[in-house]
Amino acid sequence: MNSTDLKQRSQSWDILKLLLIFLVVLGHMADYYTNKCESMRALYLFLYTFHMPVFFFVSGLFAKRTINEKRKEKIFGYLILFLFMKAIEFSLKMIDGQNPQFRLFYGDGFSWYLLVLALSVMITMLIKNISPKFVLVFSAFLACFAGFDNSLGSFLSLSRLIVLYPFFFLGYCLERDTVEEFFSKKILKAAAPIIILLFGIVVFTKSEDIYWLRPLVTGTCSFHEIGVDSLMGAVIRLLYYLVVLLVGGSVIALIPQKNKLGKVAKFGQRTLSVYVFHYIILFLFFNKLNVISFFESIIPRYSEWMIIPLSVVTTVLLSFKPLNDFLIKIMNVPLKD
Repeated sequence: MNSTDLKQRSQSWDILKLLLIFLVVLGHMADYYTNKCESMRALYLFLYTFHMPVFFFVSGLFAKRTINEKRKEKIFGYLILFLFMKAIEFSLKMIDGQNPQFRLFYGDGFSWYLLVLALSVMITMLIKNISPKFVLVFSAFLACFAGFDNSLGSFLSLSRLIVLYPFFFLGYCLERDTVEEFFSKKILKAAAPIIILLFGIVVFTKSEDIYWLRPLVTGTCSFHEIGVDSLMGAVIRLLYYLVVLLVGGSVIALIPQKNKLGKVAKFGQRTLSVYVFHYIILFLFFNKLNVISFFESIIPRYSEWMIIPLSVVTTVLLSFKPLNDFLIKIMNVPLKD
């Protein structure tokens, strides 16, 4: 493989990561409208069905060196950022006049991703020598049976960890060349937009009938808490995994492997700063500046869709290199053996 191929392939993954972090920001903005807007409920359900599973798949794909070389400092770095983000969330809630509780071992708010990522890396370090097929099957069934347990929740983000771990481990098991070769097939690239379109049509036309699935696709609740029989919940979760593989795989297939978007791809190398700091932007826009009322005043109909350009601007601004470099310095605290 020559250097040009390596550069092109790297750019493809960076563009995918840029798309995914944009969808994360967009999904969080959409959530400010879900209590009153059906289209935003549909958008939220559409995005949350696949964007975090794909994010964890990509995270696993790029975590091989960290796991195989047992770079424990990476786990510690993620935990530092988790605490940093929790401190941001806590401080903003205090500023807003709320009376928040600082629960150290709970992944509530947006910080849960960093905690689950750290735990996923740590778990994979411990079990990497076990048969991958066994781990994949076991972790998928564990996610199904975890829905039977009402006690699982935000403590260590265990519920989300169990639900999302199979995607992380799948990424870890696969080689990048293999994944790229698979998704470069013309038949997959032709089928991908059709699959995404059909899924979008179902979600946007049936959102009121299926929105009750929200806790299930976010992995935050037991089956009992959403009023589903345990066995039926397990079947639904397996079907959910199938949908993620189809829709998430289609999203990956649509990312061009050969492109001239080098400048755009650079933003995809800085998704960490977008994730950590976008909560501040959301707090400022929606809690303090009340952009919802502002948008409604200038665009009475369909003003909620203004969150798309707002998400683009937020993603680009928070991809500012010094912000990302600052977080990397926080993460890279040297550890002694």
